[in-house]
Amino acid sequence: MSDALTVSAGSLTVDPDALDAAAGVLARAAADVAACGAELAAAALDPALLLSAPLAPATGLPAERALAELLLGSGAAVPLAARVLALSVLLRTASLRYRAGEAAADAAVQVARRAAAEVVVEAAPALAAGAAGLLAADVALRTAQAQDLVLVRALAQVAATGEVDLEELTAIAREEHGRIDDRVRGDVHRAALLLAEHPWLVQEAVATAPAVVQTAARRSPVLGAGLTVLAPQLLRPGAGAAEVAGALTAVGGVSPLFRPTGVQVSPAAPRAVPTRPPRGIAEVLDGVAHQSTGFAPDGPADSVGDRMPAAGRPEAGVVRLERVTHADGAVAWIVEVPGTQDWTPLPAAGGTPMDLTTNLRAVAGQPTATTAAVAEAMRLAGVGAQEPVMLAGHSQGGLTAAALASDEDFLRAYRVTHVVTAGSPVDGIEVPAQVQVLSLEHTGDLVPALDGEAARGSASRTVVRRDVGDDPDFAAAVADDPLVAHGWRSYLDTAALVDSSTDEALVGYRSSAGAFLDAPGARVDVFDYRAQRR
Repeated sequence: MSDALTVSAGSLTVDPDALDAAAGVLARAAADVAACGAELAAAALDPALLLSAPLAPATGLPAERALAELLLGSGAAVPLAARVLALSVLLRTASLRYRAGEAAADAAVQVARRAAAEVVVEAAPALAAGAAGLLAADVALRTAQAQDLVLVRALAQVAATGEVDLEELTAIAREEHGRIDDRVRGDVHRAALLLAEHPWLVQEAVATAPAVVQTAARRSPVLGAGLTVLAPQLLRPGAGAAEVAGALTAVGGVSPLFRPTGVQVSPAAPRAVPTRPPRGIAEVLDGVAHQSTGFAPDGPADSVGDRMPAAGRPEAGVVRLERVTHADGAVAWIVEVPGTQDWTPLPAAGGTPMDLTTNLRAVAGQPTATTAAVAEAMRLAGVGAQEPVMLAGHSQGGLTAAALASDEDFLRAYRVTHVVTAGSPVDGIEVPAQVQVLSLEHTGDLVPALDGEAARGSASRTVVRRDVGDDPDFAAAVADDPLVAHGWRSYLDTAALVDSSTDEALVGYRSSAGAFLDAPGARVDVFDYRAQRR
């Protein structure tokens, strides 16, 4: 089991000059690597080599294969340059936040993303020519270059005047777009990156999507007019992942796709009933796992800590509440919400609310059938207004938990004190400071990147990152199936590392969650409810 956890929580004191210097080093390194990539591309396309390979297959064909691996393999020059430059952009952004504040930095980043959007729109034919699920690596590199240039200028503005001049940045972005566009058009090589191998591209693609749409709308009056009617939120400055999802759900106004439906909640026969309260985060998430239709137990009693007896697969749409009663009579509740269980695009009566429709509505910040189901299950179970509540979920379940914890009406009805998410895109949800949030994210997991936001720790939110590809127990599986990084086995493993960690933030979170964990004289009762659309 790998113990490589990266934890972020609270505030840090950093030297912006050091961030700038590191960003500069990375940008220069990216330029050098990109230059190597250009030389390799030229070598691979050298007419002499292309013509001689069939004539001398013993040496020519292996040479072509070796060059292809250097150009398109996992460690290829252009994708590597894109990753290095993306890290440079992140450091520049962090420095800008320290120097100019959150609002000014966010505004500058939006301008930088618009510059990147211009490149993406111009490179659309190259992107369309690739296989589904792939991005052109050189286009990713050029977009990162556009962002980096704008952020460098923003830092120079702050150094000179203490402020960010957005008009000047916009002019620079347009100029850089034209310069980059010429290079993109002249590039011979269109290498592709698997998104699952580079999830940071997913995050930035989502974040840049509104700017791409806005750029395309400016160039197409017909598209612009259509969006003005159907999805005006996408055309507003600062639009993000929520606006993209909101635009998709707006289609519900003219078709049944993503249209909200009611939900019916009824008691379900308990299964895999725990023998005691959980002793840590791993056992809390194990409770969520046992309500997930995608969870496949390996053995007859496959439960973290052997807390639950053997049980088969659960039926879809089940939410579990665990009522923990301590020796002194104090009561606390753990609400366990599974992730997506149905990927069909049309919500159906009698189907589970944990579907694609809920995913889009949740990212858009809209009420969902799943949040309604959880609230109704808590009412039916008799959760008291002053009894502490922990909301825990995986994937969509974590998104639902965070959405409820940010809902003022829900917080007036229930005392939510803790949230646990695993593999959930919750970085754009503002949970009040009185709620302690623990977010587990894997670097190879695409789902947490779908909100288009970079995860940030704070005094009330602890973010734990882990690269399961570095773990010998998962490395081979991750290489064969990228979904392993989002799966239950890897997240339960990470949660176990959280429980054993001596990191101050994690120790503090576990200590604050004592009301939900096992103690002498404590007992647990479970309440299972099945939710169905109607």
